[in-house]
Amino acid sequence: MNFFIFCLYMGIIGHFRITALPFQASSEIQSLKHRIVGGEDAPKNYAPHMAALVVGEILTNLMCGGSIVSKRHILTAAHCIDPFVTWQGQLLETFRGAVGTNQWETANYYVEFSHFTNHPNWHSSFLKNDVGVLFLVEELRLNDNVAIVPLNFDWVDEGENSYVTGWGRIWAWGPIPDKLQLLYVNTISGQDCEDKVREAAIEWGWAPPIDPNIEICTLHSPGYGMCNGDSGSALVSVKTGKQSGIVSWGFACALGAPDVFTRISGVKDFLKSIIGD
Repeated sequence: MNFFIFCLYMGIIGHFRITALPFQASSEIQSLKHRIVGGEDAPKNYAPHMAALVVGEILTNLMCGGSIVSKRHILTAAHCIDPFVTWQGQLLETFRGAVGTNQWETANYYVEFSHFTNHPNWHSSFLKNDVGVLFLVEELRLNDNVAIVPLNFDWVDEGENSYVTGWGRIWAWGPIPDKLQLLYVNTISGQDCEDKVREAAIEWGWAPPIDPNIEICTLHSPGYGMCNGDSGSALVSVKTGKQSGIVSWGFACALGAPDVFTRISGVKDFLKSIIGD
């Protein structure tokens, strides 16, 4: 089984293939991770909403991506948060966000998190409602390098020209880039995504069912797509500049199957209850 959630967990639990689940996840879920394959270096300040979610102090490891949605909140995938929650329900102190740079390894602006909230209906086994919000200890200092991305609470249909930025692997089990990667993609219809995921599952093994009401999919071509470490990153419309999705899961890395995102409009009640309109 080769589908994965696109979270890295690199240097802590090895290279299992899930984009959004904790270390204890089943083997079926654990083969779904992603990073951007076939992308290009993002221009400076092209995506100032991006946050690199890292863990560690002396040695810092990239785990996932996230997006700045207010001065106090970073949006990401729920599966990117779960592995760093203690048995007492608190976040590890070494779990932080690097903002204001395209090069996560040399970041000099780190933000700390006070707490988090995952979607109340987050289902780790089927990767549904894969969304969480991290609350910052201090308000962000906004500038040209650090900016808020507006959320699109309206329905986004097929054919929306969009882009994703992230620091995920550049190929399956390949290296992690220091420079932020950029890939332009188009959304596909829910039915098309369901059909293509069903076809891919025949060849590559079990995958969760697609729910178009709460998930949105993109498809580029073989050799272009998400990979490990891209989980939690934002899908943004080129036309409106608004975020419509959150990287969740997909098959291996850029094999020609859809990449699956949590749909912002599908979790709007949850998000509005935290960050407002």
